[in-house]
Amino acid sequence: MDLTHRKLFSLDPNTDPCDEARQLRAQGPLVPVELPGGVAAWAATDLATAKAVLGHEDLTKDPEHWPALKAGRIPDDWELIALVRGAAMLHEGGDDHRRLRQLVSSAFNRAPIEALRPRIEEIANELLDGLGSPDPGEPVDLRELFAYPLPVRVICEVLGVPDTVVSELRHRFDRLVTPQEGATGEADIRVAVADIHRSLSALIAIKRTDPGDDLTTALIRARDDGDRLSEQELVETLFLILIAGHETTINSITNTVHALLQNPAMLAIARDADDAQTWAAVVEEGLRFTSPVRHALMRYAVKDTEIADVRVAEGDPVIASLVAAGRDPSRHENADDFDVTRPTSREHVAFGFGAHYCLGARLAKLETEIALAALFSRYPGLTLASDPDRLSSIPLQGFGALPVHLHAGERT
Repeated sequence: MDLTHRKLFSLDPNTDPCDEARQLRAQGPLVPVELPGGVAAWAATDLATAKAVLGHEDLTKDPEHWPALKAGRIPDDWELIALVRGAAMLHEGGDDHRRLRQLVSSAFNRAPIEALRPRIEEIANELLDGLGSPDPGEPVDLRELFAYPLPVRVICEVLGVPDTVVSELRHRFDRLVTPQEGATGEADIRVAVADIHRSLSALIAIKRTDPGDDLTTALIRARDDGDRLSEQELVETLFLILIAGHETTINSITNTVHALLQNPAMLAIARDADDAQTWAAVVEEGLRFTSPVRHALMRYAVKDTEIADVRVAEGDPVIASLVAAGRDPSRHENADDFDVTRPTSREHVAFGFGAHYCLGARLAKLETEIALAALFSRYPGLTLASDPDRLSSIPLQGFGALPVHLHAGERT
């Protein structure tokens, strides 16, 4: 039966991701779903099937293999279009993906990620120094004042660009990952993409005249020295690194802080141990329990294939529901419990799997580990000020704000 003729499970960005995950798993390991805009796809809902989809040799990220897009049935102003189309390695397959990934990975490997620890700790403590509210009784937004600027400053230092570049484009980035419905939202997408590309092109021009020992300069030289990186690929790759280098880490930090505050016994274990190994375990459980990526978009079948005993036709799009996979009860005992001592915490796909596994995963984990350790050392009495509102998003899981009381009197 053709995908579009099946009964589709509607994915709603406003639905609680964990409730949606339970409903999806109840439908089976590979479920026909409807994305916003009436776009049909398959969704992997358990850990084994998610890994099969993310690493499948007959599924590609190249949107040239999506007949609906090539035929014009997916409009240019579709609210998720920027996340499924482009010249960066996120949207490439095969040799093109390997070429682009190697160019970026070589820069990330110039120095061990662990060598960044002292600088990340310094940034975290600087941010915590300025975190206090003028009125001790008033809550502060931990997302805005801590979880957001920490990864932004780090990735901008890696790229060798001012963090004002990301700050100026922040609204545009937000529009792409949490798009609004209706004509206004569609216009926002077009404007966001154009503004981001214009700003990155200007940045490239500046770095050509004022190069440095940074990732942006390395990528420019790869282009200008006759390597196989096109100008469009250069812009798209910088865009990918910027957005991926901070967006998921923001949600990893805030989601895990929220989980710890909701589970004081687990927070006590982490605080009592207070060592890098324990906080690293907390990070892994946070990624499993509350993946910062809700649904990983999008792969396409290059030929008819079978996944989880389901026939996927050539050209069908397939996504992986990472929240559902992280809470797979067939792999994790009491999967809906947050347990930092869980032996299977590391078995998740929050940063993908296979050829497209996130290059920045180690950096994101290190940032989250340092952020959590510094935060709860400085404010051991931290509490939630109110129940935070979740992001309205298909690709991401997180909070629009995380209001907390710092309890400065208990500061250490």
